[in-house]
Amino acid sequence: MGRHASAYARLEPGGPSDVISTPHFDRVAREGDALTTPTSTPLPARRAAVRSSRGSTSGGPAGAILQRVWDDSIPSYPLLLRDAGYHIGHTYKVWSPGTPVNAPYGGNACAYVRRGRHMNTFSQFVAAGTTRRRSSRFWRRFAAIFRISGRPPGAAVLLWFGPTNTHRKWVQAPQAALGPGSRAPQGQDARLPDVPVIREDFCDYLGEAQAVDAALGVLLEELERIGELDNTLLVVSGDHGIPGFPRGKCNLYDLGVRVALAVRWGKSIPAGRVIDDFVTLPDLAPTFLEAAGLARPA
Repeated sequence: MGRHASAYARLEPGGPSDVISTPHFDRVAREGDALTTPTSTPLPARRAAVRSSRGSTSGGPAGAILQRVWDDSIPSYPLLLRDAGYHIGHTYKVWSPGTPVNAPYGGNACAYVRRGRHMNTFSQFVAAGTTRRRSSRFWRRFAAIFRISGRPPGAAVLLWFGPTNTHRKWVQAPQAALGPGSRAPQGQDARLPDVPVIREDFCDYLGEAQAVDAALGVLLEELERIGELDNTLLVVSGDHGIPGFPRGKCNLYDLGVRVALAVRWGKSIPAGRVIDDFVTLPDLAPTFLEAAGLARPA
């Protein structure tokens, strides 16, 4: 997912953010900080770099494109937090493809309940039947994924939610006009060819981005339900720029590296700030450790 959210419309007018609707991302940005110049980590080691704060040249075999293997000697923030007493969990795309599966995040032992599996193909799932009926059924299934199961009383929680909606297959069909309860916006990046098939593809991407935002709303509701929203450091970000388009993912143009990024943490950070500093996602690991009061490995 690129830097496309309605919160950016006033900061970068004249682009897709003018027409997309992401109220839950906007809330996180409004009640916390919105960063206007974040960039993804370079391929192929992006998710390994987020876990370890190491770039692609220092991540060893974890940074390979094929036959990726995790090096257990490399510290990762999820396992450091787990060892400090956090109840950790993950769902959907975490660190993959690689061996062992999701090793820097505790592997399958830390996988959350396997519900809401249609999340990552929202438009295809909804388009297969009556939109409203299947959409309602979809969200009921999906809501179960954020029930904090197996959490020891009073334990701090670390959750990774990695939907792959915008990293999607495109099927030329009416689902391109569907979003979570509304029609997908009609807009695209001005640098792309303005022809019907690309407009439809881009609208499908924006519709899936809105599905991700709706899922974020479910997470916010669950955190409010258990009374932990303002006690949670919540970071919402893309993985890399949008895939499947010229100059997107795998290219070092803005479209391929810029991502949306917003951070909320109750009263621990001021609300409503817009930060112009250059930020990369490997900054997250040491930030999380510092927030938890843990020493950063050398």
